[in-house]
Amino acid sequence: MFRIVMIAAWAVLLIVVLYLWADVREIRSVVKDTKRELLRSNLSARAAESFPNFEQEAREEQEQQTQQETEKPVKNVVKNLNPQEEQVLKEVLSEFLG
Repeated sequence: MFRIVMIAAWAVLLIVVLYLWADVREIRSVVKDTKRELLRSNLSARAAESFPNFEQEAREEQEQQTQQETEKPVKNVVKNLNPQEEQVLKEVLSEFLG
């Protein structure tokens, strides 16, 4: 009789341990999903912020580009087309413009 009660107690204990193990696995998956969502929202929030250093660098690059453009001499070269090239140009323009 004592042996039967001991086997039943072990069976109940095994079932309780299995339930606990299933709960731990479920909690682990919920924590993993929550952690993933937190990281995703943190990264998207960081990307949405405006960084003054990047803005400053962009302004400096624009200033450098404008300085380089003003330093380059502007050459206005007008090339006269010969009659054959002019005819081809007119045909192409009339085709595209209708």
